[in-house]
Amino acid sequence: MIKTCLVPCAFLLLLCVSCSSEKSSANHGGASSTSVVQPVDSVSLQLVAADLVSPVFLTQPPSDDRLFIVDQIGVIRVVKEGTLLPEPFLDLKSKVIELKNEHEERGLLGLAFHPDFQRNGRFFVYYSAPLRQSAPDGFDHTTVIAEYKATGAGLKSGDAASGRVILQVDQPQYNHNAGTLMFGPDGYLYISVGDGGNKNDIGTGHVRDWYEENDGGNGQDVKQNLLGSILRIDVNNGSPYSVPSDNPFADGRMGMKEIYAFGLRNPYRFSFDRETGMLIAGDAGQVLREEVNVIRKGGNYGWNVKEGTICFNAANNKEPLESCPEEDSLGNEFIDPVIEFKNSMSYPQEGLGIVGIGGYVYRGSVRANLRGNYLFGVWTQHHGKPDGAIFSAEMTGEQGSWDYRKLHFQGMPGASLGHYLLGFGQDNSGEVYLLTTDKAGPVGNTGKVFQIN
Repeated sequence: MIKTCLVPCAFLLLLCVSCSSEKSSANHGGASSTSVVQPVDSVSLQLVAADLVSPVFLTQPPSDDRLFIVDQIGVIRVVKEGTLLPEPFLDLKSKVIELKNEHEERGLLGLAFHPDFQRNGRFFVYYSAPLRQSAPDGFDHTTVIAEYKATGAGLKSGDAASGRVILQVDQPQYNHNAGTLMFGPDGYLYISVGDGGNKNDIGTGHVRDWYEENDGGNGQDVKQNLLGSILRIDVNNGSPYSVPSDNPFADGRMGMKEIYAFGLRNPYRFSFDRETGMLIAGDAGQVLREEVNVIRKGGNYGWNVKEGTICFNAANNKEPLESCPEEDSLGNEFIDPVIEFKNSMSYPQEGLGIVGIGGYVYRGSVRANLRGNYLFGVWTQHHGKPDGAIFSAEMTGEQGSWDYRKLHFQGMPGASLGHYLLGFGQDNSGEVYLLTTDKAGPVGNTGKVFQIN
């Protein structure tokens, strides 16, 4: 545990914040949080799977009726014909670093099936491995992106012996690991990587960058490491991959070839809208703001010059700077979020919750009133209590603020979710799922998966 943390830090997207309240946002400058639109929608939840440990992601391969659930402890489980199968599709516990019982952000975090999975059986995973020998001294662990093959009739199970490492990223701290893998409409594999952990984008493993006011760090650096970025690679060519020729730094002269977008703190979950192809990422803030961004190629999203739309102060993260640059050293203007809201650890009365979690654009048929809306959430609304919340945003383009409304859940006390929200999932028909737990870490068997109805 990082010693500067004054209270227990939020699972998966560690904020390292104090419980003390913050002054009104009117004193901070920048855009205010997007207002919630009325009326509030009421939805129901259908239980899909239970008795999991820490389910963090759900996906479905193309042309497949199975749902695949990523459990942080290192296993991939399968729901087939409404039943959670007892045997894992793939067990990677022996490859995942030993996890803590509370506030753990490492583990098996991502899964992506190749668009041609039914023919080639290829799929990719994102997990936290013990630190490799070539890593810098004092680092915590190594992120591994690996390819596996499915075998058997109907591609029944993953072949644990087929693993092939595609990419490794050494992580200086244990938190801010992001962890999404997803194939885009262009057929390339996209990967989200956090800023290296700790807080404020400073400390061990955070390099010097162009912005001297905030000493460090990885979010604004594109030359020395891949941290604080969304990457894009071509796993259909090269060994073990190639770089798309139109990546922003594909020639390697101005930055690392794999980087697609940067200036991010901890983009734990991103997704593509299956109808428009829009790439949308939730990025966990430090102590004042949570945000959702529309990700564009070559975009710089401001961290750690900015936290949301306010000027970040690494020396005192509770007091924003009065001014800051509007563009980076390469001349890229910082891109503001489409959704920004206050963190309730600093704003107990005004904040929407602790740790923003990116979701999906709803493209299902069960809830017609949600169709075309972007669903996102918060890990919890109240510190120390399993009390996540879900919001539905009206998408109004790639820029400007999206209005949103809170979803209430039928049959739940106080219309609350009543669980910690760990992530979202989406199936081939566009329906959206919630992944939850009642524990503050990857222990027990309170993990559940619900479908929004």
